[in-house]
Amino acid sequence: MSSIRIMRLQKELGRLFNAVINNKIRDPRLQWISFSAIKLSSDMQYAKVYFTFMNEKETPESLTKLLTRSSGVFKKEIATAKMMRIIPELTFIYDSVEEEAGKLDKIFAKIEKEKKDY
Repeated sequence: MSSIRIMRLQKELGRLFNAVINNKIRDPRLQWISFSAIKLSSDMQYAKVYFTFMNEKETPESLTKLLTRSSGVFKKEIATAKMMRIIPELTFIYDSVEEEAGKLDKIFAKIEKEKKDY
């Protein structure tokens, strides 16, 4: 499949998944989740779904399990939207990029403060 089509589908799936999490899934633990990226395999049989969250009460592991249990809802919405002939197998992965960036920001702020104090 062409890489342009895959990229377009990845963006459409991202929009669809964010809409599903906001409108279809009623579990309050999943309320603060946002999908940051979706990577389809070249044959579109598999999709890695990267997510971030702002709920400090939950862990990435517990949310990954909840999303995996809710994968049927996402697959049903893909089928309803008729985006793809084959519904991909979904793997949910916590995207720690924002968390790591926050840690780096704190380190840089600390270094900057030490420079000023020096």
